[in-house]
Amino acid sequence: MENQKKYRITQHQSELAVRVGGDSQADLFSNSGFALFDVMMADLQKVDCKEKVPLEVEGSDRDDLMVNWVRELLYLYQGSGYVLREFHIREVKDTLVKAEVSGEKIDPDRHEIKQEIAAVSFHKSRMQKTGNQWTAHLIFEV
Repeated sequence: MENQKKYRITQHQSELAVRVGGDSQADLFSNSGFALFDVMMADLQKVDCKEKVPLEVEGSDRDDLMVNWVRELLYLYQGSGYVLREFHIREVKDTLVKAEVSGEKIDPDRHEIKQEIAAVSFHKSRMQKTGNQWTAHLIFEV
């Protein structure tokens, strides 16, 4: 997936349905974080990885964990002004993900927001493994 997009978008009125793929569970969590900020930012390459933030996110099951993970990343943007570009997953289980994410505080002179994401919906969001491929279906409310 080096030169291909790691996700696909389908838009429904006030929602974006995003399908994310990964070769492992850790890869899927990393790609989900990338998808969130790539959808929001006009040019994610303008985000410097100046600051690292450790994260530990829990969920009641895989689906809940994935939604909570992306919600936590969105909260870092909405609550603290972080735009993120790198997502290093240290540990992932069915109900826990530990990671270190990298980025910087938003700089309006360098960072253009192309699509605000209001929330991540649990409704219709899911995560599954088919063969050797992991996929997540996420709903971003815009």
